[in-house]
Amino acid sequence: MRSDRELWALFGLPPGADSRDLKKAFRQLTKRYHPDSSKDPATARRFSRVVRVYKLLSRESAGTREVPAPESSVEAEEDLFALGTEFTVSREAATRVEAVKRLGLSGKRSAYIFLRKALYDDSEEVIAQAVRSVALLGIRQADGEIASLFSRSGENLKRTILETARGTREPVFLPALRVARSDPDASIAGAAADILKTFEGD
Repeated sequence: MRSDRELWALFGLPPGADSRDLKKAFRQLTKRYHPDSSKDPATARRFSRVVRVYKLLSRESAGTREVPAPESSVEAEEDLFALGTEFTVSREAATRVEAVKRLGLSGKRSAYIFLRKALYDDSEEVIAQAVRSVALLGIRQADGEIASLFSRSGENLKRTILETARGTREPVFLPALRVARSDPDASIAGAAADILKTFEGD
């Protein structure tokens, strides 16, 4: 059974995220993995997994009350430049985390212009959210950045990368997983080897 963190990682979100964000990520992923969009059988399996996990997480968060978003924040969600500026200029880590999350939920791969910079942020929370956002958007060109990030990270961030890789099974994590197999921490190396096996099943 996957951990709660890995289930949320499938949607590019931290555990217990807002139900509106979960719905937005769900719509984004179902559009990307819908069997009518691709003839690849792995896509159909991913679509099925997204639907199953969404139902599970929706039931868990059914008790949380949804607060309507103000109009201005809805507009800002769609404006990559505004979100990127917010990420770039803010000194508050929480504000940068939120901006990076919204960049991932935008559904626009061009958000990588800002997400790439977020992978080098001085806040571990911002970096962790950047990893999730890159995975949600399926930005394969980030594979070298993620592998490099894994190599220079501490244990917590390495585990976040592994959880996100296991939860999403996005190919962007393959180079990082290959690096992780040689990690001095045997539990991290073993987890990376196990995760690599799940990629072979897709």
